[in-house]
Amino acid sequence: MILEIYKSWVIVLVLHELAHIFFVLLFKGKIGKVVIGNFFFLNVRKVAISPIVINCSVSYEEDSNWGLGKQALILLMPAVINLTMGIWIGFDFIFIKIFSLFIAINSLLPIPYLQTDGYLMFKEIQKRAVFKKN
Repeated sequence: MILEIYKSWVIVLVLHELAHIFFVLLFKGKIGKVVIGNFFFLNVRKVAISPIVINCSVSYEEDSNWGLGKQALILLMPAVINLTMGIWIGFDFIFIKIFSLFIAINSLLPIPYLQTDGYLMFKEIQKRAVFKKN
């Protein structure tokens, strides 16, 4: 049971980060580093993998011609994918369903301390609004 919960958590987190990577590469951006896990890492090229996975992250370099639409897709589509998984996956995979919904909602909320996708999108909009004023 515990292994099933942990496996479901890792699957949801890794799929979320793979969606970020997909959209960055789709828009011809450069991946800086992919971190999967928290404590001690096995570094393979630009990927740091830990056997204890509580969170994951992807850093990337923005292309100078990315507009707000492309930024929104890169930052928010993984949450939409998680939300879709949470809604459509059957109750046979209850932990994946629950964690997908949790990650989707958490990612969309603008929480500064956690640097969520919603917060990063808020900062992007704020940066562009200030730029337009000047």
